Amino acid sequence: MMTYMATVLPGLETVLADEIKSKIPGVKLLNTKRGKNFFESALPAENLLCLRTTDNLYRVICVFSAGLYRSDLHELERQIATCDLSFVNENEIGPDGFVVNASRKGAHTFSRFEAADAAASGIKRQYPHWRLGSPENHSLEFRLDLEDESALFSVRLTDSAFRFRGRSRLFAPAALRPTIAHALVWLSSPHADDRFIDPCCGSGTIVSERLAYPILDIRGGDLSEPVAQVARSNMPSTYEDVIKRWDARNIPLDNGWANKIVCNLPFGRQIGDRDQLNKLYPDLLQEISRLLQSGGDAILLTEEGALLHQAAEQSGLSCSESIRISLKGIQPAVYKLKK
Repeated sequence: MMTYMATVLPGLETVLADEIKSKIPGVKLLNTKRGKNFFESALPAENLLCLRTTDNLYRVICVFSAGLYRSDLHELERQIATCDLSFVNENEIGPDGFVVNASRKGAHTFSRFEAADAAASGIKRQYPHWRLGSPENHSLEFRLDLEDESALFSVRLTDSAFRFRGRSRLFAPAALRPTIAHALVWLSSPHADDRFIDPCCGSGTIVSERLAYPILDIRGGDLSEPVAQVARSNMPSTYEDVIKRWDARNIPLDNGWANKIVCNLPFGRQIGDRDQLNKLYPDLLQEISRLLQSGGDAILLTEEGALLHQAAEQSGLSCSESIRISLKGIQPAVYKLKK
């Protein structure tokens, strides 16, 4: 059994824990900290890449005690020098070398950069032939998390292409990170017989994340044709035609067409006007209520909770806050609505 750390947007730890339990056979959940889930698994690391709510996966190498003072950096270096790194395939390092990134939380008298340098020196004591890379150019990344007098040392298993679903994906303004979009999809409890809509799909991130699971039918749309074109470019070729140009207040689908609706509602920050939300939300929620079949669910992300509750009540939908997240300096919440 190896110990792993999965990082996640703060607030989504419980969503990721549920995904881990559902997807990783024989997994043992350990503990959760802000933005981090820890678990044990006997499966090869590549079997863990099915986790789509996590931003990055790390293999935990060791946990040890670390002092708070600059004079303790020598001991930190010594501790890293004793960590077992024999599992590292030296071909992974190659000429680009390795880096150490460090974070610290507590009354330390040294910087995170000094801690990272000490850890790198510890690695070089074991493997003097390993080249030290640069932040811009490296093949292997170690991570050192210092919290008060505890240190956690790990190695990163994923890169940015993992959380962004490849390097060629296009993003429209106010687009969600795919991992956040997936958390919303996961909260909708995807089933193969779902009829699914994202009324304000933007670059199509929620729709493409829903396509990770079997589905009966799916639609997404945006008021802007250029944005809808971006969404189509992000879809698998067989699903490009599910993205439409439409007004989310008047969607050309029959009453009760969907049993699941998931949407990142307009905040009126990056696009649109916040002053227009008082009119927009009641119209949107009225249309969502029309499209949802009896017993259907909507998962909506917004920071306008009071306005959403009022519009939902007017539209005959129950509404409850599910999760509050930390996103780019704001704290929107995920709401579950039911018809």
